Amino acid sequence: MNPNFKITDKKLIHDVLDKAEYGTLAVSSGDKPYAVPVNFVRIDDDIYFHGALKNKKMKILAENPHVSFSVVENYALIDSDFSSTEGLACPATQFFKSVSIEGMVSVLEDRNKKAEVFEKLMLKLQPKGGYKPFNDSVYDKAIKATAVIKIEISDISCKFKFGQHLNDERFEMICRHLEERGSKIDLSTVEMMRAVRVC
Repeated sequence: MNPNFKITDKKLIHDVLDKAEYGTLAVSSGDKPYAVPVNFVRIDDDIYFHGALKNKKMKILAENPHVSFSVVENYALIDSDFSSTEGLACPATQFFKSVSIEGMVSVLEDRNKKAEVFEKLMLKLQPKGGYKPFNDSVYDKAIKATAVIKIEISDISCKFKFGQHLNDERFEMICRHLEERGSKIDLSTVEMMRAVRVC
């Protein structure tokens, strides 16, 4: 990883994880990889997701509990002519935040712990509330029938790519083009570029 893009601030890493609606879980059975998007929630330094008790994902996890997990927060696409006047395609890129995780999974059995995960997941995805709390017995059957999986993180890395490595001329050229194009994501990208550049 380009050291200019590496993020080690735990607060910034947690912010990416807490804002993301889903991540991609990658598992492996023998020499066959399998990746699937899952809704998730971070609690302290662990990742939790849920699913059916019996499906392809759970079968593979029973065989091999080692996983990787990734989250991406996309920002603006950078057209090739936004930072170069040479007419080449190579400067085209995308700016983004990403988190990559390696870890080991375990399946939760305790009803109260599973309920806590569901509460935190709902708080993340439906912060307005409007539902009965998960300690209500109305959820007993559903909680029993649903697998809740914990990823205990063994390694985590984070990357913010916002043109930090560019010289001032190219950096400002991209900012100008994004401001002229002027979409919401373009303007958010310029704001992030300047914030990261200061750091």
